[in-house]
Amino acid sequence: MIRFMAPDLPSPSGGIKVIYKYVEHLVALGHDARVWHGTPGFAYAEWSSTAPVETGRTVAAAPGDVLVVPETGGSKWSFLNPGVPLVMLCQGMDFVFADASFTRDVRGDYPGWPQAVGVLGVSDAIVTFLRRACAPGFPIHHVPVEIEDYFVPREKERRIALMPRRRREDLLGAVQLVRRSGRLGDWEVVLIDGMTQAQVAEELGRSAIFLFGAEREGLGLPGAEAMAAGCHVIGFTGDGAKEYLTPETGAVILDSDVVGMCDATLASMELFDADRAAWQVPVDRGHELVRARYSPKEVRDALARAFESVLAPGSPALIEAPVTLEHYMAHGPRGGRAGAAYVGARRLARRGVNRLRGAAR
Repeated sequence: MIRFMAPDLPSPSGGIKVIYKYVEHLVALGHDARVWHGTPGFAYAEWSSTAPVETGRTVAAAPGDVLVVPETGGSKWSFLNPGVPLVMLCQGMDFVFADASFTRDVRGDYPGWPQAVGVLGVSDAIVTFLRRACAPGFPIHHVPVEIEDYFVPREKERRIALMPRRRREDLLGAVQLVRRSGRLGDWEVVLIDGMTQAQVAEELGRSAIFLFGAEREGLGLPGAEAMAAGCHVIGFTGDGAKEYLTPETGAVILDSDVVGMCDATLASMELFDADRAAWQVPVDRGHELVRARYSPKEVRDALARAFESVLAPGSPALIEAPVTLEHYMAHGPRGGRAGAAYVGARRLARRGVNRLRGAAR
């Protein structure tokens, strides 16, 4: 069995969706794979994934099982399941050293996780980073993400879509400069926030332009989804998105260059109205690139290659003896007053540990 331990987030983030999609593909490849959530009975409402889900703060693992753990929190959770081999899932470079210090080395062939024996990286940027961060020869498997087939171009309208939560100040400044230019006219600015996946796909499909506020991205899924939906993507790469957002497929904006984002937006608006065929050229390039690079076949083939190695006889990733595995939630907050007291006690304990560490230095 292959278990992907997943955080019990209130709503399915991009990272959670990647986990579910990987499990779907592994099942299609004939493997016994499942998503593991820690809260008993945990499930996302109106979730359309077919991935099998297991819940519980602890589960029983058998010899030959494989545990995959997201890199969330750096080495914060490395105390879980000591001595049990695991494969890391890295979807963001900034998570790897999230709890590190400037003044101390981070030990381990995979930083901070002595029991890690391999890692799945979801983008070119992450794999390049991991080759520097991990010990020489450490198994690194590149497995791309999948863009769902419901992100498709629709009849394009004079709509500028954006997601306002990330890099809000930069996006806000660029949009206000566009407004103050006096050239917005009948173009509409659409905020994609609090929507279902179907609603997001609908909005991106109708919008001509997507302003991308990428920041410290492992890949930057929203920009790729917007390209699949036929948007002219204008924004920052956040590093990870540079594998698909280029001057040939969109408009790359220098970090925090609000004026540059405004000018690129105005230029795209003007071209959309004056020469639709010319406007369509980079849009089509981007659409074709993400559809080819993040297709179900590419993801499934990459998973097949990775897990052929992970599951090979004698692989260090195979659990050797029956063991009870703990989920994050075995050490997570509870609900109600007991939960509040638990969180407060852990916070005080952590402060005490930090003071002791400081005194030891």
